[in-house]
Amino acid sequence: MSEKFKAFFMQYSGYLVVAFTSVIYILTAFLQIDETGKSVARIIADGAVSFLLGTFFNEMLGLQGMMSGDRDDRVRQAIDDHGETVIRISPYIDRLDEWCESENKENYKRQRARILARGGFAYSDCFDADGVAIPLKPNVERLKNPLTRREEKHRIRIYKKAVRLKLTELKPGDLTGEGGKNSDPFFFGRTKGQFESQQTARDIIVKVLTAGIFGYYGVRLITDFNAANLIWMTLQVSIFLVMGMIRLYKSYNFVTGEYRHRIVKKTDELCKFENSVRKGEDNGNEQKQ
Repeated sequence: MSEKFKAFFMQYSGYLVVAFTSVIYILTAFLQIDETGKSVARIIADGAVSFLLGTFFNEMLGLQGMMSGDRDDRVRQAIDDHGETVIRISPYIDRLDEWCESENKENYKRQRARILARGGFAYSDCFDADGVAIPLKPNVERLKNPLTRREEKHRIRIYKKAVRLKLTELKPGDLTGEGGKNSDPFFFGRTKGQFESQQTARDIIVKVLTAGIFGYYGVRLITDFNAANLIWMTLQVSIFLVMGMIRLYKSYNFVTGEYRHRIVKKTDELCKFENSVRKGEDNGNEQKQ
C-alpha cells in the first residue's frame, strides 16, 4: 500500500464508509423484510455462520489496522527514539529503581496536596515526610452543630479520598520495555511455542463449531434463483464490512495515537531520569573541585 493511497484512505475512509452504507440501504427499497419461516435449527446454523463471518472480518481488518499503524513513520520514530534512550541510560540503569520510587512519592504528594486543598487542609497536617497518613481528629463540636456538620463531613471525605488515592506508579520495567506482567517481574513475555499453543486452542473451538455446522448441513443448487436473497446476503456482508472498516480505523488510530503517546511518555520519563543523573554527577564534580 503506497503512502499516498494510505493517507488518502485514512483521510476519507469515513466518507467512503458512509457512502457505501447509504448505497446498500437504498437497495433495501427493493426488498420486503418479512419472517423467513425457518426452523429453529436453521436459524441457529445461519446465525452461527454469520457470526463467524462477521468475527473473521473484524479480526482480519483489526489486525490490518494494527499493522498499518505499526508501519506509520510517527510510530516507528517513537519506537526508535525509545530504544536509543534506553541504550543511552544503560550505564545508570541501577539507579532507575530509586529514581522511580522518588518520582512516585513526589507525584502522590502533589496529587494529595491538590485534593486536600479543597478541604482547607495543609499536606503536612495529613501526611508525614514519607507519605504516611496522619490520623485525622474530627472536630466533634462542628459535627454536633447543624450549621457546620455538613462542612465538617465534607472535610472528612476529602481527607479519606486523599488517603485512599491510587495512582499509576513508575516502574523500571515499564519504562525500559514493553509488555510483561507487573505482578511477575521475571515474566519476559510468551515464547513462540506458548503463543502458537494459545492460538491453536482458540482456533480449535472455532473449527469444531464450523465443522459441526458444515457436517450437519449440506447444500444443493437452488432451482428458482431469487434476486431478493442475493441482495439480502449482500446487505449482511456489507454490514460486516462496514463494521470491520470501523474496527480497522479504530485499531489504526489506537496504534498511531494512544500507543505512540505511551511510548513517547516513557521516553520522556527516561530523559528526565537521564537529566537527573547527569545533574547529580555535575554537582558531584563541582564539589570535588
